[in-house]
Amino acid sequence: MRRSVVLVILFALLAPSCRSDEIELSYEYEAGDSLTYTMTADARASWDIGGEGSGSYRTTMNVTETIESLADGAIVTVVMEPVEVEEDGLPSPGTEDRTFTLRIGQSGEVLEVLEVDGVPASALDQEQLSLIGTYRPPLPLDPVGLGDTWRSQQQVQLPSAFQRVVTVGELESLNVGDEGAIAEVSYDGEGPLAWTTALPQGDAELTGTTTSTSRATVDIERGYLRSASSTTAGDFEVRATPTSGGALTGTLHLELDLRLTLR
Repeated sequence: MRRSVVLVILFALLAPSCRSDEIELSYEYEAGDSLTYTMTADARASWDIGGEGSGSYRTTMNVTETIESLADGAIVTVVMEPVEVEEDGLPSPGTEDRTFTLRIGQSGEVLEVLEVDGVPASALDQEQLSLIGTYRPPLPLDPVGLGDTWRSQQQVQLPSAFQRVVTVGELESLNVGDEGAIAEVSYDGEGPLAWTTALPQGDAELTGTTTSTSRATVDIERGYLRSASSTTAGDFEVRATPTSGGALTGTLHLELDLRLTLR
């Protein structure tokens, strides 16, 4: 069984500490397991910074996750291979393959970034590592029943960036179909984001709030993520400082839709 993203659901009969209507959700990792997904990203942006503008991009890529070993969690290598890229006034993440290696915990959290594109993390700036993660939804630490919710929090605090996202997950349904038993899980997240970045015109500061909603379908019997989708949106105040002097202020709205399907 391929179990690089294994969601083990143990019913209460196997877990005496649980209520009779509760189940445990946890990731299980096995060295050598590998899964490949097709991921589609659609991004849209509109802005008014010294003038109005808008743009978008769409990119499709293959994402392969492989469990390399087990050591204080799981060592996972993620390979992202762009297949098709369309840009319309908004730069995409690019057309080059990317590879990174992470250490992840039992609930899917990133414990450590070990390597990016063959370069050890110790040789990279924290800004280059801060937003690298996996596509696993955060799982509850305690047993849950239908309709129960759980909270998780991710925070990034760097000289050039601050982000804190609080996510609420919910076990929505357990169903049995032609392909076996599945669990439907939904998530809502929100938090502040502040970012300083360098543009050709000079430095720019972005401050605002991001919100996200997502759903995931998990194969219970065979234990892996079948599919996931999410929408993330943000509204920002922007202050740009051109190298020629002066300052520009304005607003920026961003939206990103992600769809992930097991191949």
